Amino acid sequence: MRSTLFYIPYEWNGLPVVGLGWLLLGWILLSAVIIGLLIRKQGWNQETASYLPFLGVVAVVIAVLLPNMVDFADGADGEKIPLGIPVRGFGVMMMLAMLAGVGLAMYRAWQMGIDPEVITSLAMWMIFPGIIGARLFFIIEYWGEFKTLLSLFDVTKGGLVVYGSVIGGVPFGVFYLVRRGLPVLAMLDIIAPGMVVGAALGRIGCFLNGCCYGGECDWPVAMTFPAGVYPYSKDSPPYQQQHELGLLYGMKIGKTKGREAVVEEVRAGKEAEKAGVKPGDILTFINGKQIEKFDDALLALGLSGRSVELTTSTGEVRRVTRDDWPGRSLPIHPTQLYSAIDASLLALVLWLLYPFRRKDGEIFALLLSIYPITRILLESVRSDEPVQGVLFTISQWISLAILLLAAGFWYYVEKQPRGSALPRMTKSE
Repeated sequence: MRSTLFYIPYEWNGLPVVGLGWLLLGWILLSAVIIGLLIRKQGWNQETASYLPFLGVVAVVIAVLLPNMVDFADGADGEKIPLGIPVRGFGVMMMLAMLAGVGLAMYRAWQMGIDPEVITSLAMWMIFPGIIGARLFFIIEYWGEFKTLLSLFDVTKGGLVVYGSVIGGVPFGVFYLVRRGLPVLAMLDIIAPGMVVGAALGRIGCFLNGCCYGGECDWPVAMTFPAGVYPYSKDSPPYQQQHELGLLYGMKIGKTKGREAVVEEVRAGKEAEKAGVKPGDILTFINGKQIEKFDDALLALGLSGRSVELTTSTGEVRRVTRDDWPGRSLPIHPTQLYSAIDASLLALVLWLLYPFRRKDGEIFALLLSIYPITRILLESVRSDEPVQGVLFTISQWISLAILLLAAGFWYYVEKQPRGSALPRMTKSE
C-alpha cells in the first residue's frame, strides 16, 4: 500500500506551484499550444471547440481546488508547515488508466480506418461525466463519511465507483457519436477493451490506496495492510475497519434489528474471550461512553487503544487488554488485485475476439455480459460495501440490472445486419 507517492513542492522561487502560480501558467501555455495546433490543422470548428471545456475545467481545478489539497505538518511550536500537494497513488493510476484506455481505443480506431482524434474527442465527452458519475455514486452510498464540502471533491484518495462512471460516461459518449453521425454499435466495440483496461489500472490504484478491500482470508494470497500510513497517522481502511469492529481485540460486533451494538463473535483464545466477553452481549457503554446504537460502538472502538472497557446491558464490565498491539491488519483478500486480474483478462478476451465479431455491438454486449458476473463473484469476498436490502451489495444489485440490460442489448444486436459499418484497413495501408 502506498497512498501517497511523493509531494509537489508548495512553492518554487517564491511563486506558488498551484493556485495562481507555476502550474496554472504552464497549463495555459500548453492549452494555447494545443488549440493553436488544432486551428492550424483543421481551423476553428466544432471539433476544435470541443477541447475548450476540458482545458477550462483543468484550469479551474489547478486554480481553485488544488490549493485546498495542500498537506501540512505540525511544527515544533504548533505552526502548520506546508508539505506540498500530495501525489496519490490512486490519482496516478487513474491518470494512467485514462491514457491506456484512450490509447488502446485510438489504435483500434486507426486499424479500422477511423481518425484517432475522434477517440480523443469521444474521451473528452466521456471521461469527466464518468468521473462525476463515479463520485456522485460514492457520495450517495457513503454520505455520512463526508465531513467537509472540500472532501466531496477530493477524488485523488479514492472514492470512485466503476458503475457510477459507466452510468455517467456512456450516455454522453453515445450522444456524441449520434451527434457526429458515427455508427454507435461499431464505436462501442472499439472502446470496450480500453474501458476494461482502464478499470484494471484503476484497481491497482485502489490497492495502493487500501480501499475496495476484502474480508478475512487464510489463503496463501492473503495480505495485510498497515496502521498509521506515512505521512498520516490515519490507519489504512482495512485496519481501521477491523479496529472498529473489535476484530483486533479478538471479537466482532454487529447490530441487532433495533440497531443496538451486539457481540456477534468471540474468538477462542483471544483477548476478548480471556476477559469474559460472550457472544450475544449487548454493549451499552464503551470506555464510559454511552452506546445507543451500532455506529456509536464503531466510533468508540475505533478510538480505543490497547485496552478497552465494555459494559453490557446486564451491567457487567469487561476490560479487554492487548499487550502486543498489531501494526498491521489481520490477513484479508486482496480483492483489488483480484479485480485487476479479472479486468485484464476480460480486456484481453475482448481485444482478441474483435476480429471475429459477426455484427457490430457484439464486443460491447460481451462486456455487458461478463463483467457483471465476475463483479457479483468478487463482491462476495469484499467487506467494504454493506449489504443493501436483502442478500446483495448495491454493486451486486446493479450487476443484476446490467445483466438484464445485456440481454436486451444482445437482442438488439442480433437484429442488426451481419458485417461492420466501419471500413477495415488493408495490410498495405
